[in-house]
Amino acid sequence: MRLLDWYLLKKYLVNLLFAVIAWIVLFEVITMIEQLSRFIDYGATLKQFVLYYVYFIPSVISLTIPIAALLGVLFAVSNMAGHNEIVAELSAGVSLYRILAPLFLAAVVLSILSMIFNETVVPGANRARLDLERYEIRKNPRNQTRLNNNIYVQDLTNRKLAVKFFNSKTQKGTGISFLMYDKGRLSGRIDAKSMSWQDSSWHLSTVVVRYFSGEEEWVHSLKDTVIRDSRVLPKNLVDLQPKPEEMGYMELDAYIKELQALGANPRKWLVERELKISMPFAILIVTLIGAPFASRKRRGGTGLNFAISLLISFLFFIVIRIGQVFGHQGALEPMLAAWLANLIFLLLGLYILFTVQK
Repeated sequence: MRLLDWYLLKKYLVNLLFAVIAWIVLFEVITMIEQLSRFIDYGATLKQFVLYYVYFIPSVISLTIPIAALLGVLFAVSNMAGHNEIVAELSAGVSLYRILAPLFLAAVVLSILSMIFNETVVPGANRARLDLERYEIRKNPRNQTRLNNNIYVQDLTNRKLAVKFFNSKTQKGTGISFLMYDKGRLSGRIDAKSMSWQDSSWHLSTVVVRYFSGEEEWVHSLKDTVIRDSRVLPKNLVDLQPKPEEMGYMELDAYIKELQALGANPRKWLVERELKISMPFAILIVTLIGAPFASRKRRGGTGLNFAISLLISFLFFIVIRIGQVFGHQGALEPMLAAWLANLIFLLLGLYILFTVQK
């Protein structure tokens, strides 16, 4: 059986490699065609153009590896089924589960490797790609004029600043909170309706000052006040938050803890963190669906397998997107939102596996 296992794995890995390369080429070419005029408009050099798409490769691999794995499984298993090799093994008393076991094991290993790849390679490549576009191709200053919302930044050693909305052009913000800590515990906060940068200081209006001691709280209202010792400058409130695709799981986890310490709602980021884990295991899920389905000899050959792969992938990513949106809106718990597609298609895969003719 070891010889047959390696025979099946070889077919799978060859098809997987071919599918990964094909998807990289397809995505890169389509994206290049769509964005070529934009690069020309910004006067990007050939080196910048090529480097941008080199940085884009890890993201493409991360996105398409489940589809490539499904194609690899369908082509490998259906090829054996088409040559009656699976029938021969079944006739020899080998169960279908044992025949497909190498593929399931390979899917587990590939899921783990994909998770490591997404944590170590993809965030850095995405960050380099987006920075290249922002600051070298578009030639935006690194602290460009823009509107930012939900900003959280360390101010002093024992104080943090939260800003709900900040306009760097007018240097004004709304929804302000200076949070003060004593030995890691919240000891006080200064809440203001708005703030503006004047004379090298933050001027706050409609202010409420609170101090906490045990179960007691002191509240004091002010029309306005000035924060003169803040180390936060207007330029520090611009472009502070990287996108989820620029952060790995550990970076997202640290960012979420910071939001929770500030009393902010990290629901969106919790969903994105859980997706960092759930997405790689899509490889195992599609293998559970594709392997038993392709084990039966059917008409249609390569074209049918490709169509089935696209259909399953399309439905899978739709459910992922639905779960993501519901999670961001709070309709689903973050973990359930991130794992919704995997749970639904896992049940489908197990159903196919247990009901397929053996």
